[in-house]
Amino acid sequence: MGRTFLLAALLYGYGDPGFDGHRPAELDRPLRNLHRTVDAAASQAQRTLVAVDNKVRVLPTLVPTLAAKLRLLSDAL
Repeated sequence: MGRTFLLAALLYGYGDPGFDGHRPAELDRPLRNLHRTVDAAASQAQRTLVAVDNKVRVLPTLVPTLAAKLRLLSDAL
């Protein structure tokens, strides 16, 4: 597992635009695409985590309101 992670990290790093002149020509496009894909996934994950965090912060304020509405419904039944 450690070796696989290290290899993936090296391939990702080697796809960085700073290594444009150091990559073999036949690996240029795949490594750049890997780097872009990982960056896009990381960016999307960050946006998703922020959205989930915002929802979790709102949830405690909704619970008392929901509980009150459920009590009213229970009393009505």
